[in-house]
Amino acid sequence: MDRSGLNPARLASPATKEGLMNSVRQGAAWIYRILITLFAVAVVVEFFLAGLGIFRAMPGEHAPVSHETFSGKFDLHAALGWFLIGGALLLLIVILVAWTGPLSIGATFALAVLTFVQMILGGAGEDAPVAGAFHAINALLILGLSGFLTVRAWRGNLLIPPSGSAPSVSGVAGSPP
Repeated sequence: MDRSGLNPARLASPATKEGLMNSVRQGAAWIYRILITLFAVAVVVEFFLAGLGIFRAMPGEHAPVSHETFSGKFDLHAALGWFLIGGALLLLIVILVAWTGPLSIGATFALAVLTFVQMILGGAGEDAPVAGAFHAINALLILGLSGFLTVRAWRGNLLIPPSGSAPSVSGVAGSPP
């Protein structure tokens, strides 16, 4: 034992390292639960802001529709979209730390890819209406996937037991996905 009263041999033991790693994984899983919930809510807000932009951009009764009528009406929608890209990357990092298994990791990776593609489709939609149409379809995929991940995170089956441990009862926190 050293002067601090801690046994260095015990701190380096595999059991202590595994326990510490499980604590880190559980903490990351809780952070993920909060972040994916905020992400899903932000996606719903994105739909609201897109609708608000469309209805704010409507010209007067006999006024023509032009690029100027849409100018500045989607700034909040675009700004939140940039935050969602950063949020998707943060979610991916957190889920990798939690190491929750292939389904959650793969779905979170897909969410990050879809969110990045969303930015590309939104920018291309100004010049290519078909890309703009896919921007809306992709948004539905992001909404569905973020909802799926939110439900999965809060059902208590996000974490899988570490290798070598006994499996837990299905549906209980820590059980396999």
